[in-house]
Amino acid sequence: MKAFNSRTTIRLIVVSSICLIFCSVSAFAQREYTVVKPRERSDSERLTIRTKASQATKGVLVVLLQPIVPGQIVVVKDSTGKVINRQEGINDGQAEFQLQRSKTYQVEASYPGYISAAGKSKALKANEVIRLTLVPQFVRFNLSGLPVGAQVSVNEKVLATVGQNGAASIGEIAPGKHSLRISHPEYNDFTDNFEKLDAGDEVNYSRIPLTRVAKLTFQGPAGATVMIDGEVKGKIQADGSVRVDYAIERAAERTVSVELLGYQTWTKPELLSPGPKTISVKLDPIVTSAGVSDGFDSLSQWKTPSAGWELATDGRNKKLRVKGPELGLLKDRVYRDIQKESNFIIWLEDGKGATWAVKADKDARSYYLFHLAGPKSTTHTPKKFYTYVVRDGAAPVEESTPFPVLIELDMKSSYLINIEVSGDKILHWITSNETGERVELGAWTDTTTTKDRFLYGTFGFRSLVGEVFAVDDFNLEPKKPQ
Repeated sequence: MKAFNSRTTIRLIVVSSICLIFCSVSAFAQREYTVVKPRERSDSERLTIRTKASQATKGVLVVLLQPIVPGQIVVVKDSTGKVINRQEGINDGQAEFQLQRSKTYQVEASYPGYISAAGKSKALKANEVIRLTLVPQFVRFNLSGLPVGAQVSVNEKVLATVGQNGAASIGEIAPGKHSLRISHPEYNDFTDNFEKLDAGDEVNYSRIPLTRVAKLTFQGPAGATVMIDGEVKGKIQADGSVRVDYAIERAAERTVSVELLGYQTWTKPELLSPGPKTISVKLDPIVTSAGVSDGFDSLSQWKTPSAGWELATDGRNKKLRVKGPELGLLKDRVYRDIQKESNFIIWLEDGKGATWAVKADKDARSYYLFHLAGPKSTTHTPKKFYTYVVRDGAAPVEESTPFPVLIELDMKSSYLINIEVSGDKILHWITSNETGERVELGAWTDTTTTKDRFLYGTFGFRSLVGEVFAVDDFNLEPKKPQ
């Protein structure tokens, strides 16, 4: 399809009907484009023939085109089909030809994006008029003032790339509902939507608001607030990222900060410039320095599951009874390393085992999970100690060969569990409160590719395979930073 030049675009606006011009004044104040429709010729419109025959043997053949679209083409052929005359760039929908009288002529009219029309004249006398109607098929977009290299998309399909003239003209767009997008690596994306465009409509943009921007993608914890030079620019979404368009004409250093409640603020000077850039952010939790002790007179220190936890009375003493797969966590506590004096007492009430979590995130979606298989376990080898990792709410994944438990386990005795955490290394010991026998449950070091996601967290309990167990005298002591 033949593209418009700038002169053709100007002519389109000039020949628009008076009604269209006046009706569009308010629209110009609100938007950057006008929709120009082809002008229909009125049946009562007066015809003025501008050409006079220069010889008595000649007459004037007048071709009236409908609708009137600047740039139409008319070709005249003799009775044998030979082209004898041609006019291009007809702006007012009227073409006139001096031709030999008493002959008939074939006339063809065309314009890009329209179905061509053809007709045959009567034997030419002094004057003869023939009317031809071209049928529009498509919608056209005309844009100018764009940066070189910008891509123009209609309905999310790239149809043009802007060249050195800063303009683009896109035709052969089917009538109907359309979306327009202009994108460039160094400028903000521009979008516009059209609920209904008719065949023959031309959408002409007088101005497109594009600004040079740094297209920044921040990757980090969901819910974190992104700021540039102290001004809030966005919030990281549930997928762990957010796009920020930051207006900047040329490269310059800016202070970028990311904040999230419960975490230390991340601040860094960044050299920003027009174009795409990804900034990865890792927030360190505000680590709890104080330890915690709980005799389970209440559950006030815990974020308890919706079901499964209860306080059980044993004489004058209370203890926590754990059942159900949902993880319960310590409230408002974040630890990194834990002293080996940290411990708790467990009872294997149904003999199936006991399960606890280390370095759990606040949403209980990612954590290390340890399972002590009891003497009545039917899902694990009895008297084995298992290590799992839970990532992003998925099912626990076993990460090492289970350790044998080299003391007797039963449903009546209580057992003291000691735990020490040093970076990505976690050690456990178990002591029988009946015999005083103490053995190591093994040392496990996280060597997976996701270990940096488990630098901090809190402590919790849950049931892994439907086991029911009790907990009491919980003590956790963090290591002091070196």
